Amino acid sequence: MREGHMAHQGTALSTAFVNTASEAQSCQLICVQSIQHCLQMGGSHVEPSHMRLMQDCAEICETTATFLLRSSPQHNQVTAACASVCELCAQSCDKFTGDAQMKACADECRRCAAACQQVAQMRPGGAAGAGHQSVP
Repeated sequence: MREGHMAHQGTALSTAFVNTASEAQSCQLICVQSIQHCLQMGGSHVEPSHMRLMQDCAEICETTATFLLRSSPQHNQVTAACASVCELCAQSCDKFTGDAQMKACADECRRCAAACQQVAQMRPGGAAGAGHQSVP
């Protein structure tokens, strides 16, 4: 699958886009897992603003990964928004000191935010006419 599937797009999709999409997918996954963790914990873990932030983070990460993997020319706004939401989510998760799941979520959110900030400034390699001149 990967041989024939990526052959045509090899240069169109930059490594940075693929890596950031992967970070966003990891972040989406840990947010979904952490939401379940919080529901089991109850108490301050299910505080509405915290729960909403984790749901927002999971959603924007999923969307960001999709935009990057199809090298959308509109990726800049989405990756910038993702970086911002991930940072807020990390801060919210940091409040639960001594909770390994929430620490892992905060750490992944920060990794994703950093990756998104980097690609937010980049031009998509797959933009019309830019395919051959894609420089890593």
